[in-house]
Amino acid sequence: MPEWLSKFFGELVLYSGGSAVVAYLLFQFLGKTWIENKFSQRLEQLKHQQALEVQRLRVEIDSMLSGAIKLQEHEFEVLPSAWKLLDDAHGLVGWLVSPLQTRPDLDRMDSQELVEFFATTELADSQKQRIAGAREKGKEYADIIFWHNLNKVRRSVAQLRDYVAAKGIFLPPELKEKFTRAVDLLWSALSDKQVGVEVSDYKMQREGWDKLKNQVEPLYKSIEAEIQARLQSHAKR
Repeated sequence: MPEWLSKFFGELVLYSGGSAVVAYLLFQFLGKTWIENKFSQRLEQLKHQQALEVQRLRVEIDSMLSGAIKLQEHEFEVLPSAWKLLDDAHGLVGWLVSPLQTRPDLDRMDSQELVEFFATTELADSQKQRIAGAREKGKEYADIIFWHNLNKVRRSVAQLRDYVAAKGIFLPPELKEKFTRAVDLLWSALSDKQVGVEVSDYKMQREGWDKLKNQVEPLYKSIEAEIQARLQSHAKR
């Protein structure tokens, strides 16, 4: 015990005349100090806990922001790719189902001109022979080339379908739904055209074209506008 404190208690006993009074005064003095110490300790604990909570929140917020930024980066990459595939598929389907089809006048070509023309195509040799030996070469060519073109267009739509299925997680749900709907309509338009050709039903073939113009076109433009808006929004951020 410090000398000044011993002297204080000695004088206190001398003048107080009793140990009970000393005990009471000692409790008051030491009790106040104890309370102050406990308060200081508690205050330090609260400051420490607050600092830990602030740090935890900072880490959590940084993680959330980092995740949001990465998601936007993926979306920024996916949107142009998805749009290009949609634009390609839309254009090819329109080319195939259009009622205005042009074809070369093979019936007026001589044998050399036919050979030169066939060199520009991907037809098999057997198909070239069928066309060259047909009475209506133009019609035979149109019948054969349709299936080549149909397969080409189908591959394009399938690429769009597969890309949306694989990368759709990075698209807003509403936009993904529009892409999926566009794919379904493109398949349906192709189906109308294919069946119409198989059964020589020009009305059914026309239905494929009408479906493209009346249902796919508005959806195509809506997707285009939404993608432009989202890309501009990401660029500003």
